[in-house]
Amino acid sequence: MAINTEVRDGRPSCQVNGFCMQGCKIGAKWSTMYTEIPKAEATGNVEVRPQSMVLRIEHDKTGKVTGVLYADKDGNQQLQKARVVAVAGNSIESPRMLLNSASSMFPDGLANSSGQVGQNYMTHTTGGVYAEFEKPVHMYKSTVVPGIVHEWKDNDPGRGHMAGYELEILHLGLPFMSAFLNPGKSGWGRELADSLANYDKMAGFWICGEDMPVESNNVTLHPTEKDQYGLPVPVVYKTDHINDTRMRNHAYDRSTELFESIGATKVNYLPPYPASHNMGTNRMSEKARDGVVNKWGQSHDIRNLFVSDGSQFTTSGTENPTLTIVALAIRQADYIADQMSRREI
Repeated sequence: MAINTEVRDGRPSCQVNGFCMQGCKIGAKWSTMYTEIPKAEATGNVEVRPQSMVLRIEHDKTGKVTGVLYADKDGNQQLQKARVVAVAGNSIESPRMLLNSASSMFPDGLANSSGQVGQNYMTHTTGGVYAEFEKPVHMYKSTVVPGIVHEWKDNDPGRGHMAGYELEILHLGLPFMSAFLNPGKSGWGRELADSLANYDKMAGFWICGEDMPVESNNVTLHPTEKDQYGLPVPVVYKTDHINDTRMRNHAYDRSTELFESIGATKVNYLPPYPASHNMGTNRMSEKARDGVVNKWGQSHDIRNLFVSDGSQFTTSGTENPTLTIVALAIRQADYIADQMSRREI
């Protein structure tokens, strides 16, 4: 989670205030908003243009990208020339941008010779298991994920499913809990109220499992609906694979065993969240026919076009994706700098 355990980089150490997902009140939890971005702006080499939206990526007659057309905060269209374009709208807006940049040279969208732009959308296989105990637990008095169970993160088909998952000890705020808690069969009324009244005696896991890439889970352009700039809006299709269901049920069972072994009086299953970590849709591949970008996040089709976000992922793995996205971006930045110095791009 990149939370300071001691004073570092001008930011204090964690004071265990809890509710980290609502934002860190003291800045101990890492965020690009108040770490990298201010530092980058201070160098004089970075300009952030907030409330702007890229409408399309432009290219010349050779197919090399030359910049982006964008709408500024006032809605006026501006053309920003560029030697390199790095797309970082993640798994929904990045493929949408590439598809909306279609031209006579690239009729199916930029970087899409393989037809893989927008395909293989992943969100992690999720669910929740929250147990109630006799005495107060005060799960919220901790960092948001104070521990992880790695017992089932490997690939063991003997469990009845492929790939693995981990159980993240995740504390949820009361509003979130009230929205997703589904005690018993009714999920409503007195039983729900009683469980919410036991909030201070509750603790639980969030299931984070490897969501397999499935080509039919995808992001496409709507045939008729447009946004305020006249661009087709994205259509996101995602449904569970049978492997997701089997993995989730295995995680429910193992979590129940763990909680009952330490005295839980009741175990509640939370259904899969409607959305989780967005990954895939511009996958890495060794061969151009199989994906959108190479190992550097560089488009197979256009050398000076890069993808710099979680849409590069070929699979979701069992870990939260943010720090992997950061690591790939740093690695990619070094590559771009080297290639520019060599005049390769």
